[in-house]
Amino acid sequence: MWRRARLLQDRDFSRSVADWQERFVAMTDDIAPVDPPAKLRRTLMSRLFPARQVPLMQRLWLWQVISVAALATVAFLALPMLREAPVQSPGEVYATRMAAEDSALELLAVMDMSRGDIALRRVSGTAPEGRVLELWAILPDRAPISLGVLPEGEVNRVVLPADLAPEAAQITLAITDEPPGGAPDGAPTGTIMAAGTVAEL
Repeated sequence: MWRRARLLQDRDFSRSVADWQERFVAMTDDIAPVDPPAKLRRTLMSRLFPARQVPLMQRLWLWQVISVAALATVAFLALPMLREAPVQSPGEVYATRMAAEDSALELLAVMDMSRGDIALRRVSGTAPEGRVLELWAILPDRAPISLGVLPEGEVNRVVLPADLAPEAAQITLAITDEPPGGAPDGAPTGTIMAAGTVAEL
């Protein structure tokens, strides 16, 4: 004990000890390592780290605790999936016929607030050559809001932005013909091909 204390307090002494250790270590450089016999290794390990004998009943109790904990975890994670999905109350539904006097394009639009989208069925007409159809939501005292370019097809669904939901009853839907990719500046530039103000069903 006193040597350890001196090593911590006496720098010259600790330096001398380190030098001697280096010299002794160098003497073993030419000695090839030898693996101990397996039996000796097992005996040594058993003495250094004796196996703890756990009674059978105690081991069974431990596994029961682990099993119960695992089941509780699974039940906790699965509970939300086992609960019945809440019944969604039906939201307002609005509809309109979209047309224009000087255009052959005609669509029927149904705006379902519980789904948050607009279903469009094309009755007749198409986009002019080299142009695309873009859908707009128009509200009082606001600039037209683009709802995107309509894909080709008889029936399409378009997402209604959530911030427009409170003013859904005042929306007028309009379709303009725009260059490929849609209106370049986010404002309509083409001819109004069809329009209609929604009404609650």
